[in-house]
Amino acid sequence: MGLNQQTVSELTRLGDRLKKNLNAIFAELPVTANTINGLTNFLNYHRSNSQRVFNAKKAATGDQVLLQLPGIKALEEFINKLQPHISESNHQQLSQACHLFAESIKTYASSHADLKRQLQKLHEPNTDELPHQQDKRAQLYYAAKSLLGFSVEHVFCTYILTLQKPDSDFLQEIALISKKSVKRQRGAPPFVQFYTHPHPSDFKKPKLLSKSSRITPNEFTIGIADEFSSEGLEQAYSSYSPSNSGIVFDDLPNAPVFDATFIFNNPDELVNPLTHQSQCSSTSISIKNPTKRLTLLVLVDKAIDRSSNVNVGCYHGNQKVEEGKLNASDMWTERLPDFPELSIISLQNPHNLLNKDQQMQAKVKYLLDYANLDADRFVCYLMDVDYPIWSATYRIYFEHS
Repeated sequence: MGLNQQTVSELTRLGDRLKKNLNAIFAELPVTANTINGLTNFLNYHRSNSQRVFNAKKAATGDQVLLQLPGIKALEEFINKLQPHISESNHQQLSQACHLFAESIKTYASSHADLKRQLQKLHEPNTDELPHQQDKRAQLYYAAKSLLGFSVEHVFCTYILTLQKPDSDFLQEIALISKKSVKRQRGAPPFVQFYTHPHPSDFKKPKLLSKSSRITPNEFTIGIADEFSSEGLEQAYSSYSPSNSGIVFDDLPNAPVFDATFIFNNPDELVNPLTHQSQCSSTSISIKNPTKRLTLLVLVDKAIDRSSNVNVGCYHGNQKVEEGKLNASDMWTERLPDFPELSIISLQNPHNLLNKDQQMQAKVKYLLDYANLDADRFVCYLMDVDYPIWSATYRIYFEHS
């Protein structure tokens, strides 16, 4: 008969709990045990089961955690082998969660394999529903475009999250926000580029950047990337709004359709999860104007990625979360039933989505050159959405262990 919605919710919460237990346990184990081979050798544990444990630890959602876990007997063996190496509290919590998992199998399925089959069905694409979801997003795009008299063909965002230095209190965040084919009808709201950082007291106007421009590491800056913006964008700058952190532009003369690309350097807003008890770091883009396509790329320092699990979501509005207190488990109330796909890519792979578009490829190189950073230092996560939901926020976030 399959799992009902209440049961799926219960199992998802159980999977989230198990993932949290696993993250706490691996934080206690030696660094050498934080790989599949290392864990296999450290515990004298079967390698395939070690791989299952790691797959569960990195799973994106609670139900996927349960899909990846080894069987109950293998879990019990894992718990027994862990006991001498972890705290009594963590051992007890993992034991309790695994007991609940075993009881769930008895309650909702004929076997562990049967429960996995039922959970797997939740992730099988419905060939009728998926195009329908995109159709609905497209309908909203065209309706909002007509209503507001404003549209953007493509928003391309690249965020770089890196360590200023290992003991720094904040991450260095460098972002490129590029909007292609911005179209504004007469009477529509002005073109505004929003951001989250308060304006510096000496702010007058955005800087004009070129391919020879380079970052000032400890200074918050806003710049217009001249090579990827329409001629006259700098001259069209009108004012800034300190209350809602936005820079406002007048119409570009003789340019009913224009491009605008901005670079932000933010050295003092995102806390460093390696030195701060932050549970989550987040990058996001809010769809303020009807947009036909969104591409969001996040380059995260490998030192941060090693101790993090990545996830993605689409949320109502743009709720500001106090930095250092963001918790992924608290965001579910605003989450929309639209699940963009997240992929890991290599910037060197000529066949990935990014490198098939020469302009996107050039913009990433431009940002890396501006920041004086090497692409090999980062793990790259990519999300690409047709007809992103107007007035929603798309977020890629990292849960830290």
